[in-house]
Amino acid sequence: MSLTTPADPPALRLTNLLLAPAARTRRDPDVVFDRMIARASRGRAPLSAENAADLEHLRLVLRAFADFPGLSPLGWAAGQAMVSGRIRNRLVVGDLLARHPRIADEPVEAPVFVVGMPRTGTTLTYNILSRSPAHRGPKLWEMTHPGLAVGPRAEAALIRRTGRKFAMTSVLSTTWDTIHPMYAASEEEDTFIRAHSELHSSAVPMPDYLDLLARFDHRPDYRFLRDTLQLLSYGRPARRWVLKHPANLFHLSAIRDVFPDARFVWTHRAPEVALASLCSLAESAQRIHRHADAVDPVRIGREWLPIMSDGVSRALAQRADLGPGTVLDLPYDRLTGDPGAVLPALFEELGARWGEADDANLTAARAAPGKRSPHRYSLERFGLDQAEVDVAFAGYRELLSTLPR
Repeated sequence: MSLTTPADPPALRLTNLLLAPAARTRRDPDVVFDRMIARASRGRAPLSAENAADLEHLRLVLRAFADFPGLSPLGWAAGQAMVSGRIRNRLVVGDLLARHPRIADEPVEAPVFVVGMPRTGTTLTYNILSRSPAHRGPKLWEMTHPGLAVGPRAEAALIRRTGRKFAMTSVLSTTWDTIHPMYAASEEEDTFIRAHSELHSSAVPMPDYLDLLARFDHRPDYRFLRDTLQLLSYGRPARRWVLKHPANLFHLSAIRDVFPDARFVWTHRAPEVALASLCSLAESAQRIHRHADAVDPVRIGREWLPIMSDGVSRALAQRADLGPGTVLDLPYDRLTGDPGAVLPALFEELGARWGEADDANLTAARAAPGKRSPHRYSLERFGLDQAEVDVAFAGYRELLSTLPR
């Protein structure tokens, strides 16, 4: 199936024109990075040695943005915003922990991580789990502005501020809301807290950074996630945390080292569906960050096939060491075929209670996709074919063959 290429919205062209003068700073990304650290550090407790070293890896991300020839002025602004937001989170959370030591006493007990490739049912599963009355997931506004509990008026102001920031994505992209709509007051992926993710490379190629992620210690990043969850628990009702991000699948061992009682819900679907969807997401991201002639769907397929297949292979190796009952498998066909039976059973396996509120959440979640345009994608658009996907995901296919249908 061949899909047409969406035209750039006029707002995107105008934004790039207005941002062109500021793009000159990409000539020296290291200076920009150092200024981000200095700006976020003013008036706050200094970074711990571990956090300072872990943040230093983001320098490679900013260099990748600056060095990509096809980067647009908006792409440079977005890359800086992404990196500076992660830096600011480390400084803000670290400062609050230093000022309020009792935050570190907050328990983060038996968190649930929903993992799986895109388009495998992770969003439905995450939304139902995180919105259950005894659970919670981090919301977009509180990951963008982590802090102590505030009153209703201050919270509403932060939600409006966050909403305005992310609303621009909908204006600048014709497809983003179809693929991954974002709402300030809703639960979102924990990548908005943590520093590192393979999905940072959706915008521009980052070979040096991806090579680093394949071999470095991810535990500091997840320890920071724990610190932030403790902050977001402090002074608030106690609930069980539920987290989600596709790349968490690649780091099961690091997560379990930091959260020894964590449980994983791994959603499954044919890898060709998940891969084509992820490539579509990458194409949408590239159309925001790049000049139009620098977006090549075939190159997207060549880049993401090894990223995802290697990551899934690492996940398969790690799950073998986690012990029985740690990973709960949830095939997409079972989830979508009879969610009213499958999800209550999942709750029971997790030691959670299904109730009337969960029935209502499921009804609302099932109705939500019908309110948006369908997300269309294919392997063919990205220069991929079924045979090479089968080879790349051979080990994963073996797992899929063992799961109940």
